[in-house]
Amino acid sequence: MKMLPTIVMAACALVTAALAEGETYKGDVPLRHVVVAPKWVNQAQFAGMFVAIEEGIYKKYGLELEIREYDFERDPVQEVIDKDADFALTTGERLLISKSKNEPIQAVSAIFQTSPYVLISLKEKNIKSAADLDGKTIGNKGGNVEERLFISLILESVGLTEKSVAIKKLGFEKDELQNLLDDDVDIIDIYKTSQLYYFETRGVEYEIIDPERYGFNVYNDILIAHTDLIDRNKDVVRDFVKGTIEGWEFAIKNPEKAVNATMKYVTDPSYNNIAYERYMLEKNIPLIQPEENFRIGSMSHAKWESLYKNMQEKGFLEKCFDIKRAFTTEFIPE
Repeated sequence: MKMLPTIVMAACALVTAALAEGETYKGDVPLRHVVVAPKWVNQAQFAGMFVAIEEGIYKKYGLELEIREYDFERDPVQEVIDKDADFALTTGERLLISKSKNEPIQAVSAIFQTSPYVLISLKEKNIKSAADLDGKTIGNKGGNVEERLFISLILESVGLTEKSVAIKKLGFEKDELQNLLDDDVDIIDIYKTSQLYYFETRGVEYEIIDPERYGFNVYNDILIAHTDLIDRNKDVVRDFVKGTIEGWEFAIKNPEKAVNATMKYVTDPSYNNIAYERYMLEKNIPLIQPEENFRIGSMSHAKWESLYKNMQEKGFLEKCFDIKRAFTTEFIPE
């Protein structure tokens, strides 16, 4: 898969000259160069950032954004820890695992208010609820913690355990639809915002088990930063968060412009399909802004606490810590 190493090729160091609160960029100070590392390749999942570049929103806040496209050789979270990137996007689960290791990162905003992970099976399997998972083989792509946790909690909600099922780790030689068609597994985890597209365009009938039905509702696409950046360059963090949120506000109100902006940054051939990008953006919006007046990017202590307790009880965390150390809401506009 051919990747462009960056979107903005400039290698200038981050400039700390700040704009005053409420001030917009007038060209009299250098743009502050910031690097963000997304959690997957460029596509409509990150449309808010592409729009914020194309519409000059980041520039309004004095920022020049470099989006360092994902590849399998780099871990976005580790890039922030190593200070090779200023910001990254990750899952809530991945953040809490890092905090349990006392790693110096913190969430500054949550783009997805609800995780897009669901379990999907072919309709012919007749798996309609969590209770129907008993004795089934569940596919888990890459062995990610996020999937393992929600599978465990879904099973627990109906009195089952992981011993009630077979969890099969799968590689990426086939896509999830092909794994099901080839009967590699009975049911598998997918992103409902993107991978359902292939089921629907090919006319494959399916059943979904959504963790939300079972009380499992977590953040995703968490914006994180190094604690040093948060402590020493609050203006950079504030302006990046504001710019990203405004980018998503614009994208939601102007979806066609958002899709067109996204297409400029797509490098992976499997995403170079404007109909696919439209589909993803449409499916992303309810997870980003579940209600009309909901403030994009918001986070709550209660929701973080719930995830922390679930992960602690299931043994995913190395040690206990104060959940307040994992996130800050000081940069989220009111």
